[in-house]
Amino acid sequence: DDADFPDFTKAIEYSIATSGCWCNTRLQEKSTEFNKDKPNILETYLRITLGENNGESPGIPYVMEIWPIGHYSPIHSHASADAIIRVLHGNIFVELYPFLCADKDGVEPFANKTFHKDEITWISPTLNQIHKLTNLEKNEHTCITIQCYMYNDKNRSHYDYFDYLDVNGKVQQYEPDSDMDFVKFKELMKTEWTNRPRSFMDNVKHAFCPCCF
Repeated sequence: DDADFPDFTKAIEYSIATSGCWCNTRLQEKSTEFNKDKPNILETYLRITLGENNGESPGIPYVMEIWPIGHYSPIHSHASADAIIRVLHGNIFVELYPFLCADKDGVEPFANKTFHKDEITWISPTLNQIHKLTNLEKNEHTCITIQCYMYNDKNRSHYDYFDYLDVNGKVQQYEPDSDMDFVKFKELMKTEWTNRPRSFMDNVKHAFCPCCF
């Protein structure tokens, strides 16, 4: 939220909660992204990118990620890249894993922590490389984070995928993609927010509920 768009986070919450709006529609479209045969609306989040993929990172280096309440990522790694993650809105629960276990029973996390607004965590090739992110169901707000990725100077392989565990415990490849460019996304949120029904209550708590669709 800034002087240019003080209701940006409200607009994102509205778009998530409202059938026919972009965030709501895109999340439903992504329900098979990690498991083609078993749609799971909760295993989705939005990747809003800024800049171009110039080969110095897995995918576009600057990514704003949007995590509705109750949504989470699969357990995944980060291509041995460095990264900094900052929470812009809400909070996110992070679980750290020692390795990706190609077994349906998986492996238990060795640490976890909740990061709140303005807090920062990081990833390196040897620290925090494998994790799962969750916006817990008990939370009141969508979580919004910003990630900055880059291969370090010693990285010569430049592996372009995030590996993740699917619902069967098998390791799969995920190519970091973009759901929309940040500038276009901000303009779209302004449009949806401006055109929302006047009966909409700005202070109502919203959650993206798969049972409603």
